[in-house]
Amino acid sequence: MAAVAGLVAVAILSLYFYERPTILKIAVPHGGEYQKLFVILNQEFVHGHEEIRLRIVQTSDEAAASKAISEGHVDLAVVRSDLPMPTNASTALILAHDSVVIVAPPGKNFTNFSDLKGHTIGVITTESSGDANRRLLATIESQYSIEPKDIKVIDLTANDLARFLRNRQIDALFVFGPVDSPQISGPVTTVSDSGGASGAPTFVPILEASALAERTPGLDASQILRGAFGGSPSRPPENVATIGATVRLVARNDLDNSIVGEVTRLILANRAVAATTVPIANHIEAPSTDKGKVLPTHPGAAAFLDGEEETFFDKYSDMIYIGAMVGSVIVSGLATLASRMAVSGHARFDQLLETALTMLKSSREAESLEALAKLENQIDDILTQSLAVTAKPKLDNHQLAALTLAVQQARLAIADRRIELGARPSPQRPA
Repeated sequence: MAAVAGLVAVAILSLYFYERPTILKIAVPHGGEYQKLFVILNQEFVHGHEEIRLRIVQTSDEAAASKAISEGHVDLAVVRSDLPMPTNASTALILAHDSVVIVAPPGKNFTNFSDLKGHTIGVITTESSGDANRRLLATIESQYSIEPKDIKVIDLTANDLARFLRNRQIDALFVFGPVDSPQISGPVTTVSDSGGASGAPTFVPILEASALAERTPGLDASQILRGAFGGSPSRPPENVATIGATVRLVARNDLDNSIVGEVTRLILANRAVAATTVPIANHIEAPSTDKGKVLPTHPGAAAFLDGEEETFFDKYSDMIYIGAMVGSVIVSGLATLASRMAVSGHARFDQLLETALTMLKSSREAESLEALAKLENQIDDILTQSLAVTAKPKLDNHQLAALTLAVQQARLAIADRRIELGARPSPQRPA
């Protein structure tokens, strides 16, 4: 019963640890849309009783999120590809494609980024972006060999933008994000309205975007499509060349592939539900699984996306094979031990029985009462050995019955021999 209770306890504990959800820590910039996104996704995981749970670790900005996973403090992180990427992590999902939009108030005439030399640019900064947008602007300036002192940069928020435009403190606005998101469309509308009915805003192209993307890993050449911001006439009136980057969910390289694959599956399965609350979820997409990418895809995510996830047998086949071999050796050993115990039991029985039969013969040939007494003591020893609690191996019931019969016959022979020798027999002892 104790053994059964122990096995049941082990089974219950094993089931508990097997069924317990895996909790993954994810670094997310504080205060941004991605924090809301992963809160909603985790709620969906809980409601669906999924085996993954997300524990959000808020960081000061996107660069801090990358640092958190680089230092091993978290399992997942939301990072921007134009910032230094963690070397110990790979892409699980692309959360969004962000683009640079540089727009000038009506009346300004800039035909390329290089025309901004000697002017003032306002850069929209947010709590989550930190100084990342300024760094990106500096990267674009380096492509055109423009010294930092040649363009005056003013950090501002979306709420400050109208005031800066009224006071003519900036000549153009630099903003970064998904083109169809409020964080881009809102400031573009503000710039467009700053000129009243005097004309349309000017969208400043980055004509060397492709060259810049070739030189800088993590950047992509992209376009702002004609009419992306609506209006009549269309804003912009034609496609505008620009530079972009991706926001990615990265996972530690040493995180189990099956866990990363499951996270990828769950997020893709729940993005439509999350998008009803956080529209940015509509931008989530699978990364490329091609080999040799500058920003590689995590093997676990790639296996899920390519339909090459390991089955239970694929994953544990080596363990099963080794376990079968070890189990075979153990079973063989136990069988050998049991066989030896059985042989030992038979040998012990044969020895005791032979001794008892010898005593039977010797008692009929005894020449003195002293010899009979000695034989009777030997019979007592045989009986004691056969019934001993600590004796190993134990005799079975059939062996005990045969041995008891032999002992009884020996005692009867001793009693008969005493009578023959003219002595009064002693009381018969029970077998």
